Amino acid sequence: MAILLALLGPALAQWKTAYAPGFVVQVAAKADERHLREVFAVLQKARRDLKAAGYPLPPKVRLVIHPDLRSYIRATRLPWFVLAAANRNRNRIDTQRLRVLQERGGLERTLRHELFHLAQPEGWPRWKAEGMAMRFAGEEPTAPPLEAVGETELEHLLASPPDPQTLRRAMATAYRWSGLLGRATPP
Repeated sequence: MAILLALLGPALAQWKTAYAPGFVVQVAAKADERHLREVFAVLQKARRDLKAAGYPLPPKVRLVIHPDLRSYIRATRLPWFVLAAANRNRNRIDTQRLRVLQERGGLERTLRHELFHLAQPEGWPRWKAEGMAMRFAGEEPTAPPLEAVGETELEHLLASPPDPQTLRRAMATAYRWSGLLGRATPP
């Protein structure tokens, strides 16, 4: 019975939904639920900052905080080392557990980064979107940029990174390239 419960744990998770103006947050883990006030404060501040920078968000954004890695990967189809993902077509952000965000990327920086993706103009190349999202979120590169990489290759590495180090280097390259374009408003 214990093995069955362990396997079905994510499926049996009791999802809860919380609301604030412009945002719907779904959460299943009680530990994450305790941080909803902080999450909503970050979301509201980022909305104001995005609007002031000329990047308005959609009227309603859904944030789904997954209870475990399996749930997150199933929903996003992304590797374990990607902390969060924005889906512009659905005005939705999926994240791993808040503890993971706090330990690996910072809760506020991660949410601001993904919110930027929902507000960015259509048609930007991925490198520009990632670099500008990093700048808006106040993120600094954690690895050296890739040298002698072309735009097509960088786009591919950002879309489908083979490992965490390559992703960090591709993000650093996007950050560098976007710096030549101007800055998004820092937090």
